[in-house]
Amino acid sequence: MRKSQLVAALVAVAALTGLLVGACGGGIKTYSSDTYRFSLSYDSGQFTESTDTSAQGSTGGGSVFSVGFMDPSGTKSGDTYRDGMVVSVYKLTTKVTESMLPLVKTELEKLLPQLASSLGSDTKIGSLEAADVNGTKGYQAEASYTMEGTPFKARLYFLINGELEYQVSMQAADARWSELEPKFQEVIDSFKATQ
Repeated sequence: MRKSQLVAALVAVAALTGLLVGACGGGIKTYSSDTYRFSLSYDSGQFTESTDTSAQGSTGGGSVFSVGFMDPSGTKSGDTYRDGMVVSVYKLTTKVTESMLPLVKTELEKLLPQLASSLGSDTKIGSLEAADVNGTKGYQAEASYTMEGTPFKARLYFLINGELEYQVSMQAADARWSELEPKFQEVIDSFKATQ
């Protein structure tokens, strides 16, 4: 094989490899916080990590930490990506045990209207259902709302780990929910809190 043929063959292999890697996504990455005692894994080919979560709804002020994982190829408002998920961490005033979870549910139910109003006048949030994510217990609810004329679906988790609450909010435009929901499920299935 002549040198020019070898170079052409290597370029072709490199191009094919680039296409295959691009098609396979960026791979699974793990995000962890020792300070707030949780970790999760996400597809870095689909989502980009961001600590700018100011445009996302929450159950109110007071989160001590937030991190987002947004889809840069998805729905966008201005310069804000809307399809993705946010983990907000709240410091509770007492250490919550499993026997106290019904009280937590009552308090969350009081806060849901505040969350709904922050998302828009047409927001509908379903009832809180018990959730157990790898041993971290709490509640989850489905939601729907419209942002800037675009209908969205969301799944909200409120998970309790002693004196910490993790609010995991996953949202996507209606048109993309069926595409992204399995990716969101992979993330929540990987979520782990430690003592």
